[in-house]
Amino acid sequence: MRLLRVLIRETILQEIDINSVENVCFTTGSTHVMKTCKIGNDKYFLKFSEEELFKNIDPSLQILVEYLAYRIYGLFAGIRIPLPQLVYDTAGRKVGLATSAVKGKMALRMSDMNNQLLAKMMSQGVYVDIFLCNWDVIGTDSGNVFIDDDVATRIDPGGSLTFRAQGGRKGKAFGPNAKELKSMLDPSSGAGQVFMHADLAVAAKEFLEVDWPAIESEIDTVRNEINDELEERAMNDLFAQWNEDVNLIKGTLKERHSEVKAHAINALQGS
Repeated sequence: MRLLRVLIRETILQEIDINSVENVCFTTGSTHVMKTCKIGNDKYFLKFSEEELFKNIDPSLQILVEYLAYRIYGLFAGIRIPLPQLVYDTAGRKVGLATSAVKGKMALRMSDMNNQLLAKMMSQGVYVDIFLCNWDVIGTDSGNVFIDDDVATRIDPGGSLTFRAQGGRKGKAFGPNAKELKSMLDPSSGAGQVFMHADLAVAAKEFLEVDWPAIESEIDTVRNEINDELEERAMNDLFAQWNEDVNLIKGTLKERHSEVKAHAINALQGS
């Protein structure tokens, strides 16, 4: 029961003994080692970045950036996400991400689901997906959306912000100009096949509910919470890399927000 207690405590980075976690299954993905864990009757998903896939950066950085994306998504009341929790593997001295289990079926495995219906269920978050540069939120080979009672839950925003879903750095592709306003709404793209049918008025209302100062404040809060934990554990390299990424993310998102906001206002006015 230790991990369950870990997940409900307030400290942002919870220490676990990975060897004590009961595995239901074990899978290795392209960038993450995933453990599906059952504690009592509850399931949690633990993942750690594959170390050999990252050069010149601490693999835990991708985990921290994904956690930040989750926290920003969490500001928007109309977007459903699992509960995210950072964990610390004391033996391996690395950071992982635990998320609560999600009910429902993977959207792309529902044969009777068509893009119009899926778009309706996902409409609230379209502008937020674009804002966060979440390239892999939905597409032909993406399992990052689950449907339950006609409500969509977004999982695994590992392709948001500064990282690609496959673990590489986006570099200049994560930039101040929100090119995703075109690419992610383009019917020829993976996301666009769905988002072309989205109700952008609904998406606009959701996006405009949270202003930039609130987002900036959350970024600062997450940065400071994680900084305290990394300093306590003398994870100096990760501390420096994390703060460099946060500086880039904060400055880039500030400019992206203005562009996405203008697009959302136009969509709302044209509805």
